[in-house]
Amino acid sequence: MLGKVKLKHIHIILLVLGSIFLLAPLFHEALWFDEAYSVGIASHSFKDIWVIGGHDVHPVLYYFFLHLIYLIAGNNSILFYRLFSWLCFVLLGIFGYTHIRKDFGEKKGFIFSYLVYFLPVVSLYTSEIRMYSLGMLLATIFAFYAYRIYKNNITKSTYFIFMITSLATAYTHYYGLMLAGIINLALFIYLIKNKETRKNDLKKFIICAVVQVLLYLPWLVYFVIQLATVSGGFWITLSFPRTLMELITIHFLGNFNMTIVFIGCVFLYIYSAYLIFKNGFSDASKKAIIFYLAVILAALIISIVASPILYFRYLLIITGLLIFYISDTLSNANKYVLTILLILIFVMSCSTMDSSIAESYDSRNNEAITYLKENIKDDDIVIYSRISMSALTERMREKNINAYYVSTEYWTFEAYKAFDPYMHIVEDLSVLDDYHGNIWVLEENSSDLKNRIKEQYKVVDENTSNFYQPYKDISFTVHKLVK
Repeated sequence: MLGKVKLKHIHIILLVLGSIFLLAPLFHEALWFDEAYSVGIASHSFKDIWVIGGHDVHPVLYYFFLHLIYLIAGNNSILFYRLFSWLCFVLLGIFGYTHIRKDFGEKKGFIFSYLVYFLPVVSLYTSEIRMYSLGMLLATIFAFYAYRIYKNNITKSTYFIFMITSLATAYTHYYGLMLAGIINLALFIYLIKNKETRKNDLKKFIICAVVQVLLYLPWLVYFVIQLATVSGGFWITLSFPRTLMELITIHFLGNFNMTIVFIGCVFLYIYSAYLIFKNGFSDASKKAIIFYLAVILAALIISIVASPILYFRYLLIITGLLIFYISDTLSNANKYVLTILLILIFVMSCSTMDSSIAESYDSRNNEAITYLKENIKDDDIVIYSRISMSALTERMREKNINAYYVSTEYWTFEAYKAFDPYMHIVEDLSVLDDYHGNIWVLEENSSDLKNRIKEQYKVVDENTSNFYQPYKDISFTVHKLVK
């Protein structure tokens, strides 16, 4: 009894210290493109987010949450967006205490929360203004309540929470949609097979399933649009063995060498297999890893027959299932081996967090923004042909700049209305025909936009400045042309 009480208290301390640990990299303003997109679309109305997001590559629930934050915090929302990502991880760690511990035991709940807070991948994504932390939280809760239904461990709220989190997971990310579809189908088949003893549960499940389908139908219109248009612009590629190594190492890689971490992961999973052979495979752990791998298999099949969608970062959505599998398996490990593993993971996470802090708070992240804000005048034009440069102009909204993105990829036009009204999408350089004044050209990865402008118009190349943003390792050049 004393041991259980002690571990419970240690678990509570873990929740506090883990939450504080994950706060470290949040307090900065630097952005990369994906984050800039989140920030941009969040400033639009719910209706516009629905339409604009429908032409992008993800569902929109996450952006709805950001918009609620925007309505409170306004244009100074970047910190609060990062805090929302942090909060999702914090809540998932707490879930390990309130739910995993209750249903599966003190030790498994503790390890679950520990891994949520100290896996190196969490140190990288705790401040990311993207949907991964929300998706991971929702998917884990959904899978947990689906398992409660499967085990007939049902309370008054079980089906409601199951239905809401299933739908919310599908509206957050398409990996969430795959997980929701696979688990719902599996649960339906199980209840059908056991309808003699679970007739009432089958009726409740069918009601939940019908409600989910009806509430997801409005989005299917945009899902079809995305399949037909956006898929042509997917940048994801599959390559062996790199893709395999990325999928296996993502949770532990952090800032370490991929080959070394891959070898370590192989040994970890071999050891977990040994523990299963020695102690047996718990039903919950088996279900967790099966559904985790099922989503990966579904993504692989879609990638082969349609468009590549198998990407290591997307695994964050279903990572809660893997964490549970590892927690459940390692709970049977020798206490000395378990202690060494947890310490090693903590050290790796601290090293990753140290790198994350260093790049997040590097003064060079703000040099280009400071330079542009000090030099761009109200009538100047900012122009670029790499949409990644919107991460710079997004941080200058208060200047009401005239920014133009030159693109012939027509599928992006509707999606990139996320950056309205300050960024305009144009197909060519005709916007400069009747313009006279300063033209600020932002270039990344050897863009030829500056040379195109110089060839088409008589301009004076007045100044060129090179900048480096340590946050996400971005190098770019700012050219000032005078026409």
